[in-house]
Amino acid sequence: MPGNQEFFDNPEVLARYLAHRDRPDNPNDTLERPIFLELAGNLSNLDIVDLGCGNADFGKEALLQGAHSYTGIEVSKAMVNLALETLANTSGKVHHQSIETWKAQSEQADLVSSRLALNYVEHLKPVFQQMYQALRPGGRLVISVEHPAITSNFASLAEGCRTNWLVDNYFQSGARVHTWLGQEITKYHHTLEEYFDLVIDTGFELVRIRESRPQKDNFWSESEYQRRLRIPLFLFILARKPSENLGNGIPLALNK
Repeated sequence: MPGNQEFFDNPEVLARYLAHRDRPDNPNDTLERPIFLELAGNLSNLDIVDLGCGNADFGKEALLQGAHSYTGIEVSKAMVNLALETLANTSGKVHHQSIETWKAQSEQADLVSSRLALNYVEHLKPVFQQMYQALRPGGRLVISVEHPAITSNFASLAEGCRTNWLVDNYFQSGARVHTWLGQEITKYHHTLEEYFDLVIDTGFELVRIRESRPQKDNFWSESEYQRRLRIPLFLFILARKPSENLGNGIPLALNK
């Protein structure tokens, strides 16, 4: 994640981000959160590792639901500070390090999650290998990323609130530099095929794929709901580390 470590550590950027997250009908709350939590399933008694945990809202929610433990990994010092505030008076922990430098403890977790953070990672193969190592047999992986239809080209973002979305250079994976929240940032484009190959080649069993199809009940604004129907902003992947109990080839239920 070269060049991105300090992005949220810029006070002006952080203030803009927090204001963005407070907007009515912001995409994180209307599109990403409901589907992510649905795929994560029952969190009771789970040991959870969360890569790119941000302010650790998911950690607090998981612990309130009865998760056994929560460990967040976060590269931004400003976000780490917010996460520590969020997790105050809980057993949750946060480590200040990048996703790329995180080294898993063997079979330390029942759930490994990452929410809208892997788009900042250029080389995903070693990260998927670490996630696989971290999971116990039967443990699950739940990730959300910006959809490849979005990350292929950010040119239309320069117009502000997008009314069209340009998909271009789709099969040219790699860095995409654009301005977000008033500052230049680098994200990395990976195709759908690349994400699926990463899951399968690492040894995971692919359980479910979701896209961010909006649900009307999550929106205040009819016009914003209609706008979000036009293109998928996010891609979600649910996968499982194989267990000796999967002999019939039928995926286990989402509950532990």
